[in-house]
Amino acid sequence: MSSTPRRTYLLFGALTAYILLQFTWWAVLLLRKERELARLALEVNALGGNPDHPMDTSRALRMIVGEGLVFLLFLLIVLFLTFRAIRRDLALARTQRNFLMAVTHELRTPIAAIKLQLQTLARSGLAPDQRETLRTQALTEADRLNTLADKVLLATSAEEGVLALDLKEVEVMAIMRTVIERASIQIAPRHTLDLSGPDRFTALTDAQALRSIADNLIENAAKYAPEGTRIGVEVVKGREGWRLIVSDEGPGVPPSEQERIFEKFYRGGNEETRKAKGTGLGLYIVQRLTQRLGGAVYVRQGVPNGAIFAASFPDR
Repeated sequence: MSSTPRRTYLLFGALTAYILLQFTWWAVLLLRKERELARLALEVNALGGNPDHPMDTSRALRMIVGEGLVFLLFLLIVLFLTFRAIRRDLALARTQRNFLMAVTHELRTPIAAIKLQLQTLARSGLAPDQRETLRTQALTEADRLNTLADKVLLATSAEEGVLALDLKEVEVMAIMRTVIERASIQIAPRHTLDLSGPDRFTALTDAQALRSIADNLIENAAKYAPEGTRIGVEVVKGREGWRLIVSDEGPGVPPSEQERIFEKFYRGGNEETRKAKGTGLGLYIVQRLTQRLGGAVYVRQGVPNGAIFAASFPDR
């Protein structure tokens, strides 16, 4: 835990302890005053007077304790809700900080590469094949920048609930073959991509949303699976719908994180020491797009290792 959240929790704890101690002290003072008044009432009564204050302290004690407990209950509820809000805001600030660090890194790498390639292209004496290689590399890095911008815009649209869909009858396997062809060059060039499923399969869906779901699932697998391993992409037809399954041979997802990985900006581990690149938006986009298409996405552990992501879609 960093120093800022620790200071915040310590300050909140100290403030809570102070409020509770003050409450206890005032309750003790009230009980003391009540006993003094009851004693004075007894003295007045012994002298023949008729005191207005009751001489029995048990009733007053019950009233003070009862009202005090009700007040204490409300106070504890307010303190608990305040603590939850503070913890939520600190967690959001931490994830946003990690996101900014990740985006900064993701932007810096292609920008530096494009700058270097343009500077190299400006030199004289380069062979035509060298110029073509540099031009291709620069275009690839520009595509990376465009993909990152698309992710941020798509995540913002998903959060605001303004994702527009264009539902049409599309040939799913044709889309998947295009996705695999592109991924083998840009997303997962150091992995083996396998596509399986029916020869042809038509579904009512949004073609661009389906491409984005597949791209992000493959990209997520490529980040964590060792180079040279297999990434499987499978389309499975069922009686009540169909599924897109992406499996890898990486370390898998711990059970404690299988729900959180779909949260916006969430990435396991420390951003300063993490080796896998990313912004924490890919799986969030997958979940939102799948839900907009009427489906659901889940992850389970592979056998003997790896992760299996399945996005299920209904028949429309």
